Amino acid sequence: MKELDLKAEILLSYSKTNTVRIAKLIDQDEVLFQKLTKIYFDTTDIDLAKKAAWILSHCIRQHPFLIKPYIKKLIKFINRPDLHDAIKRNGLKALELTPVAEKYYGQLADVCFRFISSGKEPIAIKAYSIGILDKIGDEIPEIRQELKLVLQDLMPYESAGFQSRARRVLAK
Repeated sequence: MKELDLKAEILLSYSKTNTVRIAKLIDQDEVLFQKLTKIYFDTTDIDLAKKAAWILSHCIRQHPFLIKPYIKKLIKFINRPDLHDAIKRNGLKALELTPVAEKYYGQLADVCFRFISSGKEPIAIKAYSIGILDKIGDEIPEIRQELKLVLQDLMPYESAGFQSRARRVLAK
């Protein structure tokens, strides 16, 4: 499938059915996944990038290894202040589903703590950030302690979804 074909497939419909269908077409094909990431990282067509983001997260759910070559770029990308929430959210979902090398923990933790503490980020972005920090906290106890302190401070002011995710972390 050529890149133009992949774009055409993505543009057919913004639906779960089409998203799952394209993710199945890509399957474990690293060349097709690379084409998908080019579309995802290219925000000149924001609607196309949002659709690619959803497909990307579905691909990673089935084959987490596919994102490994793009982790550094993805962490930098989701940190962009002008990035649409759907693109950011699906990037975080991919990072939560993927084992991340220790060398990225610091940069990723900084981004996630900033998202959690932000009064502007939607709950899904905060929830995925909590999940990522929870995974990092499994490896670095200091991160877990900092996460618990931040969550305890924020819980009274946050939504039920945030509180639910936070309680799971605080129970550990």
